[in-house]
This record gives sequence, C-alpha cells and structure tokens, in this order.
Amino acid sequence: NFSFFNKNLIKMPHFQISKTGSYHSRFQVKWRRRREGKTDYFSRRRLLHQDKRKYNSPKYRIVVRMTKRNIICQFVQSRLQGDHILKAMYSKNLEIFGIKSGKTSFSASYIIGLLLAKKVLRQNFFFQEKNENKQAIPNAVLDLGLRRVTTGNKVFGVMTGVVDGGINVPHNEKRFPGYQAGEKFDSDLLNQRIKGEHVREYMQLLKEEDNEKYQKHFSKLIKNKMEGKNYLRVFDHVYKKIDEGI
Repeated sequence: NFSFFNKNLIKMPHFQISKTGSYHSRFQVKWRRRREGKTDYFSRRRLLHQDKRKYNSPKYRIVVRMTKRNIICQFVQSRLQGDHILKAMYSKNLEIFGIKSGKTSFSASYIIGLLLAKKVLRQNFFFQEKNENKQAIPNAVLDLGLRRVTTGNKVFGVMTGVVDGGINVPHNEKRFPGYQAGEKFDSDLLNQRIKGEHVREYMQLLKEEDNEKYQKHFSKLIKNKMEGKNYLRVFDHVYKKIDEGI
C-alpha cells in the first residue's frame, strides 16, 4: 500500500505559481488620469509628438470637450511643464450674444469654434506660414479626448468653425453631416445644420404631431422666445455680429 501511494504522488501534476512575490514588488500602477478613465495616453502621445528637426517649435491643439450643458473649446500649447491654455471659449458665454438656450446645439458649437479662431488670430503668436494678406496662419490638430468619432458629431461643428475662422486644421469631409460613402458630399446639409434649420424643422414636426411633448421638450426655447423662425434669427444675428468684428 505504501509503494502504491508513492507512485500516485509521482504522477500528480506540478502547479507553478505564475505571479511570485518579486512580481508584486515590481508592480507599477497606471497613471492617475488613466486609472480614472480621463486620459488616453496612447492617443495623447501621438498628438504631442514633434519632430526633433523642428527645434522645439510649438505644436498647437484644438481641445474640444462636451458636457450636458456646456461645450469647452481651447487653444492649447503643450510644454514640459504641462498644457498651457492660450485661449478658451465656452458655450455658456454665448448669452452675451443673445443665445439663452440651445447652447449645446450644432449651431452653437460652430459659433464657439469661430469665436475661438477670431480670439487666437488677434494675438501676436508666432506662426511660420503666411497667407496672401501677410497674416500669420496657425496650424493646429483636433483633440477629441475620449469622445467617440462619429459622422455628424458636434465636435466637427466646432472644427468647422475654427477652420472658417482662419486656423488650419487637417481634416476631410468624411465626418461632416451629409456625407455618405460612395456619394458626393452634400455641403448644403452642413450649412443647414450650421444655421439650425434641422432644429426648426423638428420643432415644427413635433408641434403638429404631439403638442404636449413639444411643450415639454422645447420648454426653455419657448420660454426664451426662440421657437420656430426666431431660432434661426437669433443665430443669424450672432453671425452678423461676428462678421462685423464685435
């Protein structure tokens, strides 16, 4: 019996401890903002990478972040000490122009990008390229953070405003509203989104089908007298102010 017991002991499988004490003593936790799910350092590294042959020339980013009630747009320069915000624009500041509601819409996001570009061009930043009017043209890349890239996203409304304001941002029309693969890009649909035509059409449709839902869904717009065509007039008035340089 004793010899039989020893034979079974020899045939027993060997279990190896994969994580030893030395593994745990050398374990390094992730960076704080990675643990909190706030920063994707893989994409951030590619955004900040600058060629050594450019002799520490600044690389600018258009940082766009969105909350439920606010759109944040910043013109950022990265340094060894951290990110330096040179200029910023927030959708909550649009009340100065008379926009009391709809401050997170596609039209509002376009205006925020346009105003940020105007503020940046007023400053005496040093940029290498120059246009025909001998005015410096800044180059910047779009920083979306953790936001998922989808066609027609309001983030690209901000980018459209920044580009129209005079800042060079590498892009194409594949993520603009109205783009469909295999078809020609519909720029008219993008202009309608910028003017807020899609919101006015939905307001009119909902009012005809379900007035109770319309009163509840657009209560703030109705309270601020921005329903119907007044919605378009408010944004048209803002565009005229920006063109006048106010």
